[in-house]
Amino acid sequence: MRPPILYLTVAFAAGLCTALNGVELRVTAWCVLLGAALLSRRAPLGASLGIMLVAGLLWGGSARRERSATCAGVWRAGTHAATVRLTDPVQASGGVAEGDVASGPCRGALVIRWPQGYAARGGTTWVVAGRFLGDANRGILVARRVRQLDDVPHGRGALRDRIAERSRRLFGARAPLVDALVIARRTELDAELRERYTRSGLAHLLSISGLHVAFFAAWLNVLLVRLRLSSRARFAAGTLVMVGYVWLLGFPAPATRSAVMLALLDVAKLRQRLVAPRGLVPLAALVVIFVDPWAVQSIGAWLSVAAVGAVIWAGRATEQYPRWVRLLAPAAAATLVTAPITAYAFGTVAPIGVVANLAAIPLAGLAVPGLMVALLISSSWLAAGAGLCLALLDLVAKGAAALPGGHFIMIAGWRAAAIWTGVLGLGWWLWNAPRRRWIVGARLALIAVFISWTTLFHALSRISVCSCLTVHFLDVGQGDAVALRSPAGRWVLIDGGPRGPQGDAGRRVVVPFLRNHGATQLAAIVATHAHLDHFGGLPAVLDAFDPAFVLEPGQPVPDAGYLGFLGAVEADGAQWRPARRGDRLELDGVTIEVVSPDSAWVATQADINEESVMLLVTYGTARLLFAGDAGIPTETHLAGRVGRVTVLKVGHHGSRGATSDRWLDELQPADAVISVGAKNRYGHPAPETLARLRAHDVTVLRTDERGTITLTVSSHGTLAITDVRHHD
Repeated sequence: MRPPILYLTVAFAAGLCTALNGVELRVTAWCVLLGAALLSRRAPLGASLGIMLVAGLLWGGSARRERSATCAGVWRAGTHAATVRLTDPVQASGGVAEGDVASGPCRGALVIRWPQGYAARGGTTWVVAGRFLGDANRGILVARRVRQLDDVPHGRGALRDRIAERSRRLFGARAPLVDALVIARRTELDAELRERYTRSGLAHLLSISGLHVAFFAAWLNVLLVRLRLSSRARFAAGTLVMVGYVWLLGFPAPATRSAVMLALLDVAKLRQRLVAPRGLVPLAALVVIFVDPWAVQSIGAWLSVAAVGAVIWAGRATEQYPRWVRLLAPAAAATLVTAPITAYAFGTVAPIGVVANLAAIPLAGLAVPGLMVALLISSSWLAAGAGLCLALLDLVAKGAAALPGGHFIMIAGWRAAAIWTGVLGLGWWLWNAPRRRWIVGARLALIAVFISWTTLFHALSRISVCSCLTVHFLDVGQGDAVALRSPAGRWVLIDGGPRGPQGDAGRRVVVPFLRNHGATQLAAIVATHAHLDHFGGLPAVLDAFDPAFVLEPGQPVPDAGYLGFLGAVEADGAQWRPARRGDRLELDGVTIEVVSPDSAWVATQADINEESVMLLVTYGTARLLFAGDAGIPTETHLAGRVGRVTVLKVGHHGSRGATSDRWLDELQPADAVISVGAKNRYGHPAPETLARLRAHDVTVLRTDERGTITLTVSSHGTLAITDVRHHD
């Protein structure tokens, strides 16, 4: 029988999730409490579950009220000011900073886009004033003016400041990686490095996980044993230092979970009690979501609990097996159990991590404590040794990421999760099936065929990469997302698809697509205008990639979602540019020119669609026009200024208010692409628009009929449809 703490934790988490999502169940809560009182003697476990459910509802409601009282929860779009104490240092080049509000009408943590020219130390106090973008979930204060109130570092920020300063002095260019491994500071990590570790199955090493805390605790225990302290003294000292380290990190959910589990194990040893892993893991999870209620919605927290549960099970299940099985089993179990979660959230699963972790974890086990000691005593020779371990660790990541078939990239969401749940079920069947020779042979054959097929598929997909301009019109449903790949392999993204009840197209489609095609960075992102079906998926793209700059109409739009997107741009640190007619970007022989809008035109428009950024892309003799959602008014305004084009990305999803006969007479496109969702409620594309296109002998390609449409353009201007795939 499973321990009751498991059910109690699930009940508390269910109530917590319900309350955090804003569901009010006051009457239900009273009914549950009444039922618990009536059943307390006959069914004590059932009564306890009801009480824990109500406790989760109350705790979640309290967490929502606390967040709404923060500055990000109180403020609306506009100019605001606050006094903050910085958590980490900020370079003179600016960037994203985090701080705790020290005084004012609101409180809590605040994310700040720090201006250039104001270097700041962690733990110092500043008055910051600027424009607030977004909301409590994704809000950022774009500081325009800052003034230092106290130049003496205080609190946690002061300690993190000293660590970061020593890190820069001892490790130089590797300092961002050191900061990520030691104090969970990831703001300066290169996007290419993050992507490399993700593809190699080693992403957990870049974010402070339970593994880091375990490294720290193991070496700390060795030190305390060497000091010949009593068991109680070791427990007190170890727990105190462990809590201090987790406090330094800011109590991230995985680190808190690991610290709680280690403390519980130490308590059990002192009391000479056996600890059941089935009870230990849920108890640790309960403590984590009690300390940080929002962790119940954190993918990192779910991954941490699932991984440690899988590792514990694998260790117990393979006790009687050969050594090589015991080495591989924990990593394999953790990869399989967490695969549905990572597939759902990120669309990337890296089975190669099973092997890569065999080399990476011992290296990290030496590197992380070495880094900590080097930073503690400011030792250059120890830093050199730890730096060698980091170099070897990065070499493992590069090799694993480059291995064909080592990682799988797919459209994130429930379907990807269902596929990997099926793989997990297959693995469970293979493990529990009878140990007969022919069954073992069948298992090995099945695995060999699976690995060979995926490796061959991966290799062939890499060989087929074209060196010309490639344009992908992504199937994101009722919305727009176009990815351009230059001849030298640089990427530009035009819009990111919708975000809403049907899901986030950026996370579900765009990010997996770019990763699957080898993109690690973006040269630019273009948000054509402030409608959710175009910009909705872009925050997820910004989280995954580092664009050099973001181009958008530059008009103030009082939309919370769009302000959240602009906040994500500021948080990413990408350069922001307002699009204006005549702006040009040269990229490996490809010219991207802004055709519209211009300042005078935008000032006269009340319809956001007419503010769309219209782009003309030229490569060789081919010209491709991307119209956004611009309609007939913009087409009339631009009459005679564009000329003939090879391909037209039809404006406003083929609505009747765009793509006029006069516009088609001027453009004379041979092909037209319509990005549109199947059976959408708007009736796009309109029959009138399709009739106009047919009358001008234009070949129409639609994403609702063909799925993702890929066009390739050679340097001579030759156009070909090279790939048409449907996304179910």
